[in-house]
Amino acid sequence: MEKLKSILTGGIRSKIFRMLLITIVLIIAAYTAVFFYQSNKVEQLVNETYEAQKQMYIDNGMEDEYEAVRSEALASFHQEMFHARNILILLVVLIVAAGMASAFSIAGRITDPLNTITRRVASLGVLNRQFRMEDVYRTGDEIEVLAESFAKQSARMTLYIDQVKRVTAEKERIGAELDMASKIQGSQLPTLFPPFPDRKEFSLYASMTPAKEVGGDFYDFFMIDDDHMGFVMADVSGKGVPAALLMMVTRVLIKSTMQNGKGPGETLFSVNNQLCEGNDADFFVTVWLAVLEISTGKGVAANAGHEHPALRRAGGDYELVVYKHSMPVGAMKDLPFREHAFQLHPGDSFFVYTDGVAEATDSSKQLYGTERMLSVMNQNPDALPEQVLACVAQDIDQFVDGAEQFDDITMLCFRYLGPEGLGS
Repeated sequence: MEKLKSILTGGIRSKIFRMLLITIVLIIAAYTAVFFYQSNKVEQLVNETYEAQKQMYIDNGMEDEYEAVRSEALASFHQEMFHARNILILLVVLIVAAGMASAFSIAGRITDPLNTITRRVASLGVLNRQFRMEDVYRTGDEIEVLAESFAKQSARMTLYIDQVKRVTAEKERIGAELDMASKIQGSQLPTLFPPFPDRKEFSLYASMTPAKEVGGDFYDFFMIDDDHMGFVMADVSGKGVPAALLMMVTRVLIKSTMQNGKGPGETLFSVNNQLCEGNDADFFVTVWLAVLEISTGKGVAANAGHEHPALRRAGGDYELVVYKHSMPVGAMKDLPFREHAFQLHPGDSFFVYTDGVAEATDSSKQLYGTERMLSVMNQNPDALPEQVLACVAQDIDQFVDGAEQFDDITMLCFRYLGPEGLGS
């Protein structure tokens, strides 16, 4: 079996030569065996024929003539067999030569195109990306079909590579633009903390983690005048660049309107009507908006479809402040927005956030929820605002355990220390 395997190994040309040679040798061996077998049978028949006539020659006194005739017949037979054997050898030589010539021709027609295909395929690269049909492949048989298949596949591969290059270049361009958009968006939000180092009446901290390169959430805080401060926590419907653009527009509208002396309800009414103009994409924005009088701790808030804020009284725990919301801005023109008054005392804190916090999802599709959020915050309710946000963010990361972030996560925590900062 091992010898047979060694015979069948090697290139196509070697295999054809070997198999053809083996076939010829087997044919010659079989024919030679038959030839010698028949020669022996004929010689035996001649001997038997002359043996049958021997007695008749002896009876007639022709024993010497018998031996002469018999010897002449056998000599003639052997001579004829010698000529036949020579003819057989000549035929064998001719057959072997013709077989080798045929094998060489057939092997050349098979191996030459295949070797050319192999070289062309091996040379494919950056400079030579496509396999093309050549005359050497046009054999009218399976080799031509194979070459055509290579050519078609190569053409498709070249087209695919060009498409991948275009897509990659486009993705790189979009990635660079999104990176720039992310930087622009980040520059629009206050990120320097503490934001007002000279003000001892409060401390605050905020963060925004977008689900994509750019997000639709935003927070803001700003001084309206020396004694009044505005707070914004908002979430634009949708994600990506369109949401980011609407976020920037909404932020500018809210801030400019409030700094013109409008309260939360009036501000949302004005911003809502402006966003409804030309809002063909039907975007809307949920907003929690508040104004705080720093000297007294009195505040007014309006909630346009946003999450319930969490409030902590000094010495107590964080609890949700639940009340009926107004509609999100951008949903319908001329909507009224209810205002809610609140009072902060030294040591009180509030925490506002977007739905990306409560709706953070783990791999089992379980929601993080506000109960878990409050539980984490109340483990150390006296923590500084930046510590509160860090604890919630860390707990969300542990909860989702590597699952993909589907929504922006934005948080703001404010602690009121009183006019003289006595709550610190």
